[in-house]
Amino acid sequence: MLSIDPVHIQFSIPAHDPLGREEVLGKLRFLPERLDIDWRLKGSVFTGGKGEMQTIAIPYSQIEHVELQRRWWIFRRLVLRISDPALVKDIPGVEMGKMTLDIDRRSRNEAHKLRNLIDFQRSVFLLDEHEQRLASRRGHP
Repeated sequence: MLSIDPVHIQFSIPAHDPLGREEVLGKLRFLPERLDIDWRLKGSVFTGGKGEMQTIAIPYSQIEHVELQRRWWIFRRLVLRISDPALVKDIPGVEMGKMTLDIDRRSRNEAHKLRNLIDFQRSVFLLDEHEQRLASRRGHP
């Protein structure tokens, strides 16, 4: 059964540089109407402290693909592909709209709900979009 409660996933994106300057910590909030990504740079000796928290709202229509990757029967990673890469261009470690997120231990049980929730939200969006196209062809506003 599909839960209507929002799903919250804690994540990290490992730094790609050897000094670890651009490691990202964040939280995904799957709300009924959109996905909110709250993220900040993890503090280090080089940056002098924690980065400022930033929030990005992404409509479900912009999510192309969701993949949960398992290792030893436990969800470890979440791969999100966003249609418009400009929405997530500011997040370090994101390549052309593809976000590979390491799921935090605290959120691994929540990840089980994720695939059905995303599929449901995308299908609702696609159905609404289809109905709008049909109405515009018929001449209805």
